[in-house]
Amino acid sequence: MDVKARVLTTNIDLDEGTCSVELLQDTAGYFGLGDRQAHTIIRELAEVTRTWQAVATEVMARRTEITRMASAFEHEDLDAALKL
Repeated sequence: MDVKARVLTTNIDLDEGTCSVELLQDTAGYFGLGDRQAHTIIRELAEVTRTWQAVATEVMARRTEITRMASAFEHEDLDAALKL
């Protein structure tokens, strides 16, 4: 498991590089999205993302690769996004 902060290489806003559902919600207006639209998009992406291990297995990723990538996909923000 990689243990490091989830930092984006392309920021969501001009000043913040960390990755969080809260930041997505706070900056939605900058991208012309209302709260309802933003929540819908975040939730839809979370629904797709939560199947990542099955997809990785389907495309024949090795178990060691899947284990190493888990921290990028399985975290509190995914849980928060699924609750929107």
